[in-house]
Amino acid sequence: MFDLFKQKAEAINAEVHKFSSKAEALDFIKDFIKQNTPNKISKGVVWCDSEFLEGVDKDTLQKELPWIEFNIDLNSAASAKIGINQVDFGVAETGSLVEISENISKRLCSTLPEIHIAVLPMRKILPDMESLFRQIEINKIPYMTVISGPSRTADIERVLTIGVHGPERVIILCVDNF
Repeated sequence: MFDLFKQKAEAINAEVHKFSSKAEALDFIKDFIKQNTPNKISKGVVWCDSEFLEGVDKDTLQKELPWIEFNIDLNSAASAKIGINQVDFGVAETGSLVEISENISKRLCSTLPEIHIAVLPMRKILPDMESLFRQIEINKIPYMTVISGPSRTADIERVLTIGVHGPERVIILCVDNF
């Protein structure tokens, strides 16, 4: 299932990485932040609380990377370069991510920063949308977004522009064992 998901997600310009543990994924995230945050004084990263962060000492993480913000609001998300959250499902057939949330912080992390890092548990990759709808009760979901790669828009002349109405990069971290 992972191979199909990766193939389809990369076809729509998402970047996909696979990790066998939460620790490996966390190391990747820390290195990525260090390499891609130009102003290390400002809060250039918003990170939405999730199952992935359970057991992670956020105070220690903020001391190591002081530009991470865990208390997210519209202003912090709009000014952040990187937004990190955990998504609920991946759909292999399309390479899409599914984000279900009542929490606006989760949505702000995936829509406003230039770069969206999505943490996806490997066990949550489903074959198709039909499988997704068998997993959820759609009438009880307050908000669901299907994310298919970076934001795209085109004008009447079909000139494609990336990142105008959302992130210009989507990086998916598929993680086993958490």
